[in-house]
Amino acid sequence: MISTLSPAATAEPSQPGVAPGALEGAVDVYALLAQAAEIAAKAGLPPEAFAAAAWHAFLGASPGLAEHLAELQFDAALEELRKSGRLARA
Repeated sequence: MISTLSPAATAEPSQPGVAPGALEGAVDVYALLAQAAEIAAKAGLPPEAFAAAAWHAFLGASPGLAEHLAELQFDAALEELRKSGRLARA
């Protein structure tokens, strides 16, 4: 049985970072994710692998987000090198 989550069940528009009206049309997304989850579960795919595949697909569809996250990771690595004294501050 495929269960769909309503957008309100997972995120309310009043939550910080969620713009009012941002969840319009999300019901289709939740239904498709529910179908994909059911297929993955029937195939014996571990939940972690399903979540990783969904995340990578989302990043593939959001190249700006992927680039932003890579920049944050790079900046954090530089800061760690600076804190450990392995990289000088400019």
